[in-house]
Amino acid sequence: MEIINSLTSILESGSIPEGYDEKFLKKLSAKYRQLENRRVVHLYPLRNVTYDGCIYCVYACPVSGKDLDEATVRQIQEQVNELEVGHIRYNAVLASGYFYYIIDPDTGKYILENEDERDAVMAISDCHDGVLLFTKMFTSMKKAPLLDCHYAIVGIEKQPNGHQIATVPNNAVGQAPSDQKGEIQCSGLEALDALPSEEEEAPAIEKYKSAMKVLSVIITIAIFVWYFFFR
Repeated sequence: MEIINSLTSILESGSIPEGYDEKFLKKLSAKYRQLENRRVVHLYPLRNVTYDGCIYCVYACPVSGKDLDEATVRQIQEQVNELEVGHIRYNAVLASGYFYYIIDPDTGKYILENEDERDAVMAISDCHDGVLLFTKMFTSMKKAPLLDCHYAIVGIEKQPNGHQIATVPNNAVGQAPSDQKGEIQCSGLEALDALPSEEEEAPAIEKYKSAMKVLSVIITIAIFVWYFFFR
């Protein structure tokens, strides 16, 4: 609860202490102060999955109050662990980009115009009052630390039921990384705790960029030669 109280004070004031990610928290503070009924809550990562170079994490977020009891979290996690990866990936697509969640403010149940859009993750979420389940994804494995989140901001962005939920990475608030491992769903991928660092990837990236520049120059020259001599 100490972290929640501290983070709430930081976001309300916009004053970032040393050791915290100033750039990230200033942006988050601006978003936070625009929300109605805003608060900082505990966030519960339930399941990490890697698939074809993308990473996904399913979270449970309290809709009312600031935390969930352990028994509820364990029960939900057992249900989520039974899902096929395709269900998790589909739910992540719905939450990609700029998005707020249309939910009942009291129960957390999803409000949908078309019931056919209710996926498996939503179905589990709707079985538990006061809880919202959602999935975040990144297409770069290097961004795995951004899914390591134990806190989030919650509030109403658009009345009456448009709720914004923004996750807060642990490294942004000076917290040590969690020992979370991702399930490997496709051959050739590494678990999240064995991801290469940016320094390790940099030489390969630079080599690729250089090759692409050379190829671009060759193609450009070929087009000029064709246009002026063979057209």
